[in-house]
Amino acid sequence: MELAALVESQIAADRRRGFPVDFDSEAGRLAQLEKDLIGLMGEVGEFANVLKKVRLAVAHKDYRGPSLGEVAPDLREELADVLIYLIRLSVILGGNLENDLIRKMRINDGRYGPLEQ
Repeated sequence: MELAALVESQIAADRRRGFPVDFDSEAGRLAQLEKDLIGLMGEVGEFANVLKKVRLAVAHKDYRGPSLGEVAPDLREELADVLIYLIRLSVILGGNLENDLIRKMRINDGRYGPLEQ
């Protein structure tokens, strides 16, 4: 499935579940952006917390933490949650995440192209 189809599917699911993506006022849109930003930061925090435990296990032989291999599925799930919030934020802002990503990749090609070997 292409990114545009994934975005459409996620937003349709959000609408069916009553998660707002359409607004009559800027105030409502802003309030939802803030709520989704908090959700996004929470998911990034969950990712960071798991990674912290892996780092502690690597750095301290007596710490009983998970290995990266053990938690990789959990980390990928957190990243999927992050992507859902990014999709929502983009749609609420009237964006097209696929086109925005392609545009930014082109900018980065120009910016970081000299670093390529």
